[in-house]
Amino acid sequence: MPRIKCEVDDCIYQEGTECKASSIQVRPTVEDHMTTISDDTACETFKPRTSRR
Repeated sequence: MPRIKCEVDDCIYQEGTECKASSIQVRPTVEDHMTTISDDTACETFKPRTSRR
């Protein structure tokens, strides 16, 4: 599996600086909008941690 860099500390899939989800889904943040920069996208795979380590 490719290494996916992630800096979202509150996601259950984030370990160190990498996403450890078996797959990810990314969507545009606004429908009917041309996505031209990374800020126009959002990770649908994100799940918040229920408790801090």
